[in-house]
Amino acid sequence: MDIDIDFDDDARSDSGMTAVSSTSQSPAPSMYSFTSSRDGRTLYREIAGRKLNAQNDLYQLPSDDNEHNRLDKQHLVHLLSVGRLYTAVEEIEEVLADNAPYQKAVLDLGCGGGNWASAMALEFPHAQIVGVDLAPTTSRPPPPNCRFEFDDFTLGMQHYYNSFDVVHSRAVANGVKDFEWLIHEAAKCLRPGGVLYFIEGNMELRNSFREPAEVAFGQGGPGQSWMARMCFEAYNTMKSRGSALDAGVMLERWMNAEPEITDVKYDVKWIPIGPWDRGVTPEETRQLIHLGTLMRQNMKEYARSLVPLFLANGFAPDLVSRFIEGADKELDDLSVHLYLTYHHCWGRKVGSPNVSAAQSAISSMIGSPRTDASSDVDVDDNDSVRAASDVSARSMLSPGPNAIPVVWEGQSPYTSTAPVRFDAESVYSGSLGSVSMSISDDVPS
Repeated sequence: MDIDIDFDDDARSDSGMTAVSSTSQSPAPSMYSFTSSRDGRTLYREIAGRKLNAQNDLYQLPSDDNEHNRLDKQHLVHLLSVGRLYTAVEEIEEVLADNAPYQKAVLDLGCGGGNWASAMALEFPHAQIVGVDLAPTTSRPPPPNCRFEFDDFTLGMQHYYNSFDVVHSRAVANGVKDFEWLIHEAAKCLRPGGVLYFIEGNMELRNSFREPAEVAFGQGGPGQSWMARMCFEAYNTMKSRGSALDAGVMLERWMNAEPEITDVKYDVKWIPIGPWDRGVTPEETRQLIHLGTLMRQNMKEYARSLVPLFLANGFAPDLVSRFIEGADKELDDLSVHLYLTYHHCWGRKVGSPNVSAAQSAISSMIGSPRTDASSDVDVDDNDSVRAASDVSARSMLSPGPNAIPVVWEGQSPYTSTAPVRFDAESVYSGSLGSVSMSISDDVPS
């Protein structure tokens, strides 16, 4: 595999997206609006032919269509391994029940391709869902009760304090320096009794005995893994740059140490990388094969997503090519059996839900409708950005005082208001249509 090195911090985006910064007084702009008619030089930079966000230097994974396709598979991995969109079934269904005179609300931090946020919007059509990411996908309009925002949440979320019933975050540690701060900040965004739910992976891969996998060096050897080597090198590189990559294994301790959170629960999901694992029943084996096949596809694409990180941090292109070729071979021939673990941790914000307090918080968030969008947006080139006041019809949660959210023109493809339950069986049966599994023909019978 030949790898070209091309560092272009002023590269135009593939899709022609761009951003207009807010007039925030933050050290860096905290939110951006999306338009379809200008290039993406403000939001994106290019390394080794991949498009990366240009707002958070810590996060060096791509933000392009290939990465969003990978995240689609990763979303299905989580859905199949958990069985639902969330492990905290009892807590989330209770707190999002349509039983209050105010609109329930969910915040998804690091929403990526928007899969989880959009699915939650369909499962809870009475709730407002807000997805936040450095560079969320803008190719798929969300349901009418869901919106996305360009935002670096590590700059603070004061504008969302006491506003949500659920705050969810998945696989964001790469872009976070202080994860304990994030837990505290996210807890502040919850209403009393709300659910805080984190999922983080562990980059130390495990073998079939659930022990640390042997890492390949030199030319590699029997039982040694190049995929484990890539994750080992990525972990060390990201951690040296300041990423909080130990968040997964530390989640339970940190959540229990947060004074705003109580009733903490914790779970670990073991995901086979490849269709090698077997269950105690034929049905369990079938599910493990599907799960492993999806995870193999995800990890092969993840290996390629790591190329910009490696090249930007001094790894020789020949060595990076060896990583990928070795990882591809061992995952294809299943000569090495690997697990990746995902750590789920959730808890409740202290206090009991208070309707009047929640209504007061919402009222303070709405404020006066903003009508000065032209001060932030150059309208001479027919941009499709709309003022924050135009969003009020679909959202009771306004963004920051000096920001405009991502807004699509035209009608949403989602017309039904009936709840759609997302679970593993629906995915297997194909009843969810486009969100059902897409597994290539390499699934063994």
